[in-house]
Amino acid sequence: MQQKPKAILFDWDGTLAETRSAVVDSMEYILKRYGKEPWDVTKVKYRDTTKSLKENFVNFFQEDAPRAYQQYLEYYEINGYTKIKPMENADVFMKLCQNKGIDLYVVSNKERKLLLKEISYCFPDMKFKKVLANGDAPHNKPAPDPVFVALNDVSYPINTKNVFLVGDSKQDTECAFNASVFPVLLGKGKFMDDDYIKMKKQSDEPLLVVDTFADFIRLMEDK
Repeated sequence: MQQKPKAILFDWDGTLAETRSAVVDSMEYILKRYGKEPWDVTKVKYRDTTKSLKENFVNFFQEDAPRAYQQYLEYYEINGYTKIKPMENADVFMKLCQNKGIDLYVVSNKERKLLLKEISYCFPDMKFKKVLANGDAPHNKPAPDPVFVALNDVSYPINTKNVFLVGDSKQDTECAFNASVFPVLLGKGKFMDDDYIKMKKQSDEPLLVVDTFADFIRLMEDK
């Protein structure tokens, strides 16, 4: 593994926090309310994986998308927080990084109101230098905009030596590649194409894959 970075940017859902059950429950609720197919079917048939969940609502609900999205948010805000939890050892990893003088950021496509509430719930004592949510940059991930907006006040070059972006999806890794920062895939990329992961790991712009934060801690301890 390369030298210690100056900044680490984290995705939120599936990276710092386990939120999938909250998202799935909320999607099942709103899909059923509109007489749509279950989430396992909908996400395969209609989801554009290059776009955020919000941007996909028009694929799921057509002209009802704005209203359906607001109802989804309302349901999630009431019911979702009982289902989320911090990713194991995420807090240990982040404290290690802060002790090494590494600035920490969150760059998520999630709505700001939900994101801030979840961060406060999962990591009440953690201080992030900046938190970016849906709409805080001109374009969401996988566009590079969130990286550049988050780091718009740094004095060092934004490159693979100075900046890591940690996530669990192709949106995150492609955002890192597009911004020319170092991509770290947390987990086995279970929602990603294995050939894509293999290709990127062997490319000139290597993708680092770590199974868990415990593994990441071991890599960072000597930096």
